[in-house]
Amino acid sequence: MKAAILYVFNISHYCEKARWALDYFGIDHEVRHVMVGAHRHIAKKLGAKPGSVPFLQTDDGVISGSSAIIDWCEDHNTGKRTSLSGIDPEEVRAIEERLDDIVGVHVRRFYYSDALINEPASVRPIFSSGLPMWQRAAVTLGWSRIVPLMIKSMDLGVEQGQQSRTVIEAELDWLDGLLADGRPYLHGNQWTRADLTAAALLGPVVTPKEHPMVHAVVFPKGVLKPMQDWAQRPALQFVSRMYSTHRICQASSNPYKN
Repeated sequence: MKAAILYVFNISHYCEKARWALDYFGIDHEVRHVMVGAHRHIAKKLGAKPGSVPFLQTDDGVISGSSAIIDWCEDHNTGKRTSLSGIDPEEVRAIEERLDDIVGVHVRRFYYSDALINEPASVRPIFSSGLPMWQRAAVTLGWSRIVPLMIKSMDLGVEQGQQSRTVIEAELDWLDGLLADGRPYLHGNQWTRADLTAAALLGPVVTPKEHPMVHAVVFPKGVLKPMQDWAQRPALQFVSRMYSTHRICQASSNPYKN
């Protein structure tokens, strides 16, 4: 089997979720950074879901979305890693879906509602990172046109950012509640895809040292202050623990190898 190709935005926490799953299962893959805007054309060419990253090009076809990529990893678990489905796959998947549909969406909108509106220049280098030189130049030259499109497509604004902050705090309450009985993971005593998802999607809020990209992010003051206020919450302490225990950044030092 040829190495799979994972198409990503460096900054995307959903892409981090997919990268983490591929690393965990020890699946040989190449990470390919794509230029914002051009990713839609690449997706169409490959037959992926239009406009979505991450997508994974494999011998089986193109797999779109981080959850579907985890499913594919489970089916191609040649390293015989422990499944991430847990003892109750339906409940684990329900937690994952809530995290995907609510937490991931609002973490993204909370950050961009401040960064892209108040400090758009701070975001551009992250979208340029890893691209060929001509594409980096294209992002730089086109950034003034890209920013309004991103603001519109993600429904960003001051009011939207505050709404997303309120949603994030409610979801942290929910996660704190799950962890209140002292359980080591979100469901049972086993590391599952729900834990991986929570850690990846909340990683930008925590900025753990094991994260492969988030330290390049410049957080505006309006985002940084709430992050500091939330830092000691059980849910975010959990995220830090998941990264320190389960994450790797370099395949050459993969601790998941048997």
